[in-house]
Amino acid sequence: MKQLVINADDFGLDSAVNAAVIQAHTTGILTSTSLLVTGPAVDEAVALARQHPRLGVGVHLCLVQGRSALTGQEFPNSVLKITGDFEAELRAQIEKFLATSLHPTHLDSHMHTHMHPRVLPVVIRLAKEYRIRWVRTPWEEFQPVLRWPIFAVLGRRARRQLRAAGLQTPERGVGVLHPGQLTENFLVNYLQHLPEGVTEIFFHPATESNAALRDCQLGYQHAGELQALCSPAARKLIETSGIKLVSFGDLTSGSIHDSLPA
Repeated sequence: MKQLVINADDFGLDSAVNAAVIQAHTTGILTSTSLLVTGPAVDEAVALARQHPRLGVGVHLCLVQGRSALTGQEFPNSVLKITGDFEAELRAQIEKFLATSLHPTHLDSHMHTHMHPRVLPVVIRLAKEYRIRWVRTPWEEFQPVLRWPIFAVLGRRARRQLRAAGLQTPERGVGVLHPGQLTENFLVNYLQHLPEGVTEIFFHPATESNAALRDCQLGYQHAGELQALCSPAARKLIETSGIKLVSFGDLTSGSIHDSLPA
């Protein structure tokens, strides 16, 4: 069976991101999103999530390029500079999510920092403690790009550790090799060759590439990714190819979306 989670990262980062997430969910194929709990627009994002209960919402853990839930201070810009008691920080972010009364369907992280060898064991421990069954593994089939060997090694290692701990992770997490570049052509081509099993494709849509987004996501095709998520061609492929569109919450509960939103 081909099961597909379509996720939008950075929910709560900016109002333009929030608007794109809801548009892609209500008129497109988006099933899931990841909430940045210390993002500047998080309160708006939480209110929107409550209005759309079919939208799966997970925790977008953050240790770089964001703000601490414990201190309010800015994180460093590089995963190589992660220091201090990051377990307490990640716990605080999960608790902040739970305080919204939303149910976390999954865990992933900003800039994929949970793949770091020091961070992953902590994320596994917290996922088990908070009974969050699904954790992202950013891994894609071979492509001749510089990022591929790094995430091939980290992804396979993470998948083994997550499953050994009794957690679930998709067979592949697509979007890590070309972040912010998942346009309609990319999506339609990928759907034509979608492998069996559970696949997550993670996007970074926004209704506009405003100054705040350009500052942290320079070169991202925000509007192009939103267009892909609302593509009639992508919708038709899903409907005619036997692809089951799901959220991580559906995978946990055992329910599957047999039809797309109208």
